[in-house]
Amino acid sequence: MDKNVEFYRFKIIEPFLKKEKKLKEIEKEKNISYATLKRWVSAYKKNGVIGLEKKTREDKNSFRNIDNSELKEIKKICNETSETNITKLYRYYKKKITDDLSISYATFYRIVNNIDHFFNKDTVRYLKNIKKEHQCYLVLELPLYILIKDTEVPHLLLMADAATLEPLNFYIRNSQSNFYELLSFIREGILKVSIKNEKLITPKEILVESKEINNKQILRKIFQMTNIKISEHFTENSEIKKLKEFISKDIQALYDQQKIKNYTDLFDFLISYLYLQKKEFAFCINYTLVDTLEYIRKLDGFLQKTSRKVNDSKVRVKNIIYTSDNLKNFNGESVDILFSPVVIKYIYIFSKEKYLFRGKKI
Repeated sequence: MDKNVEFYRFKIIEPFLKKEKKLKEIEKEKNISYATLKRWVSAYKKNGVIGLEKKTREDKNSFRNIDNSELKEIKKICNETSETNITKLYRYYKKKITDDLSISYATFYRIVNNIDHFFNKDTVRYLKNIKKEHQCYLVLELPLYILIKDTEVPHLLLMADAATLEPLNFYIRNSQSNFYELLSFIREGILKVSIKNEKLITPKEILVESKEINNKQILRKIFQMTNIKISEHFTENSEIKKLKEFISKDIQALYDQQKIKNYTDLFDFLISYLYLQKKEFAFCINYTLVDTLEYIRKLDGFLQKTSRKVNDSKVRVKNIIYTSDNLKNFNGESVDILFSPVVIKYIYIFSKEKYLFRGKKI
């Protein structure tokens, strides 16, 4: 019920609004108090369907039933563990506390949801009401039902601002994107927006139309580093549906006219098509300059991590060989590497969690 609470409540009071039933009849049928039904009707008449959403308690942050030492301990547990399951966190808390401090699971759940907003399941649900740019981004993945290289069906990754639906970044793949490819694509989009604004610009939330956004531990780490909440979200918003339909149909039309025969044709078309209103985003990132930006390390959580042994001043990642003049100092040693499966030209070399330098594809 929580996921569609407004719709659920509307369907209950709908017969009354249509003058088909009285509230007393609905009270008996649904076993919902008359006072509650009357409140829903009043809320609907005042604010429409949105008025029927579940309200947040005004006193939810007060925590009157626990003392400061307990609250401090719960905050510490949230910060020191990578656990993303609240039930397991609660068990960990109960095991760690040795005295007679007793907090119910319901209270613990409420506290964690407020002191660590990553656990809060509420997402931006009314996309049409988002008016401010850079508040929420959408990541859409569209299979384009055209054939490239005879057998490949290209997939279009598109990042758009939820307030304007203007595209911020796109990427073409020859298959559906996995978790790390989606994260790397998101990183590129954030970089583009930040470069154009000459400072780090991050949305509060990024909604991704993909079931591959499923590694909660990494998503929580990103939230802690950037305060960006990333979640799976398949919207029914009509404007977004139209956007996807127009893109697909226009590409299909050009393909049928044999104006799109390969990935280069497709890329060139999308550059002019998607950035028609936002021409400032029709650029490729200069990673040599990006590496000098002071905020770049804040986005490391979006990259995939591995370790490799350095041989002959080279390392191999995903069957690609990378080198750097600085790697000669690490021959025979293992180094940590962060890399993007989307931008394969560079990798980032770390030692003991400290960034050292960039490696370049040979």
